[in-house]
Amino acid sequence: MIKDKIILRNLLLGSFYASFSAALGGSTFVFTRLIINDIDPFTLSFLRYGLTGLFLFLVSMPFFLRTKFLTEDKVPMAFLGLAMITIFANFMAIGLQHTTAARAGLLYATMPLCTIIIAYLFQIEKITFNKILAVFIAIFGVSFCLSENINSNIRETLKGDFLMMIGVIGASCFTVFSGKYLKKYGNIPVMIYAIGFGTLFNFLITLSFGSTLKNLYFINEIQIYALLMLIIPGGVLMLYCWGKALQLISPTQAAISLGFNPLSAILLGSVILNEEITLRLILGFLSIVIAITLANWKLNK
Repeated sequence: MIKDKIILRNLLLGSFYASFSAALGGSTFVFTRLIINDIDPFTLSFLRYGLTGLFLFLVSMPFFLRTKFLTEDKVPMAFLGLAMITIFANFMAIGLQHTTAARAGLLYATMPLCTIIIAYLFQIEKITFNKILAVFIAIFGVSFCLSENINSNIRETLKGDFLMMIGVIGASCFTVFSGKYLKKYGNIPVMIYAIGFGTLFNFLITLSFGSTLKNLYFINEIQIYALLMLIIPGGVLMLYCWGKALQLISPTQAAISLGFNPLSAILLGSVILNEEITLRLILGFLSIVIAITLANWKLNK
């Protein structure tokens, strides 16, 4: 009886942390969209994740410095930073120059399903009928939603969707291949290490392609506020809550909560960016929720 209560408590608390993290993640699309025309995507990605990593390092310094990474793990973990902090962050930011926050949130919510496909292709996870059906439901729902002609320049919007999807694939690769390192070293040390190398890549990219790093002295109060929202709640707090969730529940259980990502992006996008909430957008959101739940149905029966 006591064991059952502990399991239930961990499930509820872990689900709360995962849902809160997902909702914070959805808000980052809105705040990125808010300032992406003033701070170029490369500089923004460098600042956001660089300062997030620095904050995590400062508050976890003793724990991180005590962690001894094996030599054979250092290069693969650096590539994890390239996938998540460089590829995902930059393609997401570039994509948000062309598409809406709501559509970006909807595409990001397909990450668990992309993860299933990548894990199957690399023979890391077996695929089931439920997962196959879930992928088709998600593809149909997202395709139906994204086919909507939301403005006069649909090509630009679809370009943004495509770039965002490249970023999602990068994040999915991180999810697939980071598991054994998270188990070996813990969530925070791996995240700090990955962010460190990803930020180094971002810095080099920013020096080559960024255009606003030297003009940061001239950003206004709204841009500073949006940047702080991306760093503190959208960076540090989001990663902390996700790590706490994964300590209490499994990654597949946590994946169900990603439906909150497009929900917060849709609602905040409507309030802050005046983005229209359409019927197709709602149906696309529901299809993602159904698909993620179906993919994890066996676990929760």
